[in-house]
Amino acid sequence: MRFNRLYPIHAISLPFMALLWVAPTAAGVFEFAGETNSAGGTNSVDMITHPTGYDGTGGKLIVTVGISPASAHAGEMEISVQNAINTWNRLVPTIANVMTTGNNVPSDHFDFESVALHELGHCMGLAHPNLASESGLAGGDKDYTAATKGANTVFDLDRGADGIIGSSDDMRGDDVNLHWFFKGVNNPFLLPEVIDKTTYSRNLNDLPAGHQYVTNGDRGVSKLFNIEKTEAVMQQGIQAGESQRTLTADDVATLRLGMSGIDMIAGTPDDYTVELQYQGITENAHIVLAFDDKVSFSACRIVGNHINRDEDHIAIQSGEISFNPGVLWFFNQELTVAQSIPDVSISVNDRTDSMLLRQGDNLVLRVALDPGARNGNPADYWVKAMTPIGTFWLNDRLQFVASDTPISVYGGALMNIPSFTFFDSTTQDLPWGTYSVTFAVDDNRDQIYNATFKHAVIFTINP
Repeated sequence: MRFNRLYPIHAISLPFMALLWVAPTAAGVFEFAGETNSAGGTNSVDMITHPTGYDGTGGKLIVTVGISPASAHAGEMEISVQNAINTWNRLVPTIANVMTTGNNVPSDHFDFESVALHELGHCMGLAHPNLASESGLAGGDKDYTAATKGANTVFDLDRGADGIIGSSDDMRGDDVNLHWFFKGVNNPFLLPEVIDKTTYSRNLNDLPAGHQYVTNGDRGVSKLFNIEKTEAVMQQGIQAGESQRTLTADDVATLRLGMSGIDMIAGTPDDYTVELQYQGITENAHIVLAFDDKVSFSACRIVGNHINRDEDHIAIQSGEISFNPGVLWFFNQELTVAQSIPDVSISVNDRTDSMLLRQGDNLVLRVALDPGARNGNPADYWVKAMTPIGTFWLNDRLQFVASDTPISVYGGALMNIPSFTFFDSTTQDLPWGTYSVTFAVDDNRDQIYNATFKHAVIFTINP
């Protein structure tokens, strides 16, 4: 059965065979979930889509990726494709991943690497976390959290008191949620240690008290969590001149949720891991990328089979990613390589050593972290300030607390943090003297201040 919507085309053939065209680029949501099938019914809203090769028995999946030899720009595509593959293989959650300045993308071009990263996510089974173009909606309404229409056969859209579409106070009537979320937290920019059905849910009853609907990883929503320029890679809507080359917590969580297997319990025999492998310029791969005239921008076409006739689990058989050659594309030619150990840094007014301030000057403290090869490993994060009036620690509400006992600011996976400002204020009310501020991460998560990797800055405030 085929049917057309505003931009994408979706089609599902036999009850236990599915074919899907995904919308032009723009997690928490899986492909095929809630879609109409060829028998006239509707696929399960609980459907989990798994990468190529998964048969329910667990283990390591190798998914190969190639570039069509007949494609225009085949040679120019290679480095960007390899970078996107490396990014998915690392599964590092990041913040501030939307780069609009300081990147190498011309203002009128679209970043091929960012779009390829998004489309590879589709080809591994991840759908848009927002309603997106396939909903037939226009403008900002496409950014509401992914759902199916309820019994009233229309999308119920009310942005709530905060005026932010896709946030926790949206009123969605009888729309059926498709977005898996962190139970009791509903923050798409955070990850628990364990990701499976014990920590993630689609059920609105598992939302925190006072929350009306599931929050998605839109850049506008990220501001509600005091995080700037952060957006799930799978969210639809990249813009010219910007790059989005790293994943967020929501992207990582959705793929890892699928990796918990048929039983959706982490640590059992049906769990799997995924490794994308670049095969070069060849059609002989599970996923093949090409420039052609099949799409207006970009799209991924996937074919899948239900696993052991389980209506809630489907495995992709093959994927094709198409890009429109008429779009102005930018091809990044800088191959990214992971650091062997985490690189941590802290800066005072954008300096990473020491500086002299006068009382009343502005003070900005920022941290950055490249987790390197240890991405995803459990860690404790610490910010310690030695001041003229004692020792202070930054807590999980980003407030400095006087304490002789260490207080961690966060405990969780090592993630990429290009830049995060945790203090921006005048020094007018700070005592004179010398301050030493240390940013540290441990190589474990035990709430003991090990400071395995650290960096400190020193500044002095004079009258």
